[in-house]
Amino acid sequence: MAQQPIDKAAALRASHILSDFTDVGLNILADLATHRTVGRGIFAFKAGEASDALAFVAKGTLQLVPREGGDPLGEVTAGDTVGGMSLLVEGEHVLSAVAATDVELLQISRSVFEEMKKTHPRTALKLTLALAQDLAERLREAKGPLREFLVWQISKHQSEKR
Repeated sequence: MAQQPIDKAAALRASHILSDFTDVGLNILADLATHRTVGRGIFAFKAGEASDALAFVAKGTLQLVPREGGDPLGEVTAGDTVGGMSLLVEGEHVLSAVAATDVELLQISRSVFEEMKKTHPRTALKLTLALAQDLAERLREAKGPLREFLVWQISKHQSEKR
């Protein structure tokens, strides 16, 4: 049985980080996003690999696993994102993501995002602000030593840029 094509705009509408986007903005992102299927048990990415795309989970569940393996640290499901920082700064994945079920991803690569800054600057700015807001919320929700470490890392990075 052939799989139904994914409605990219509807899948993006389900993402909490895009809740303030208009239909026009969502359609721009949908046009630029690439669709990727990851079969159950397959890695979407591995810790240590270059992180070069924001991925929206359209369907399915990814389990986040430490670099050295072991029990999953968490899951991301439809409406969640992974790799958001990759559009803002170069880096690598600190965790691996393995498909717990068949997964459908919509991805925006760094190169597409850089081009979007020129062709659709308002949408690119809005996406940047949404990613920054998401990061701020995650920092706020982080507890104890993890929060202290993240704040230290950010302040260290900022001082190195000066």
